Amino acid sequence: MRYCILFSLLLCLYSTSQAQINQSGTIQSGTSDMARVRQWYDRETIYLMGPNRYVKNNTLYSGHQQLKREFVISQGGMQLYLRSRRMRNIATVISLAGSAGSIYSLVTGNRNNVKTFFWISLGTGLVSSTLTMQANSQLGQAVWLRNRDALILLEQQK
Repeated sequence: MRYCILFSLLLCLYSTSQAQINQSGTIQSGTSDMARVRQWYDRETIYLMGPNRYVKNNTLYSGHQQLKREFVISQGGMQLYLRSRRMRNIATVISLAGSAGSIYSLVTGNRNNVKTFFWISLGTGLVSSTLTMQANSQLGQAVWLRNRDALILLEQQK
């Protein structure tokens, strides 16, 4: 994911840093544009630190409401973010159901139920972890789309 962001930044910097000729005929390097893009990129890009934590402008933010506000500028990113949250919530419910079944079987002391609930708990744990991995992948894609759309907004502001 970082390589995609870095590639996008380099592509943007390349397109803005090509030599320009001003009215007096001298060549300007475009370094002020590059510096402006770099400052804007550092200020506006978000980096995930976890499912509900991110860094923006060297400040750590946490909470899904804060993160959700960042996706206002990206419709596709917002859709992936909401899908990711939904999938993570489903994974949590499945995991809790498996844990509750295991605890119930241990409390009742019925040896026949222990084996059954062990396998159910193992299965729900595998399903839950698979869904969580998919949710993390979708969240990473959502952040990538959001950062891309933020770069597009910068280009439109020029």
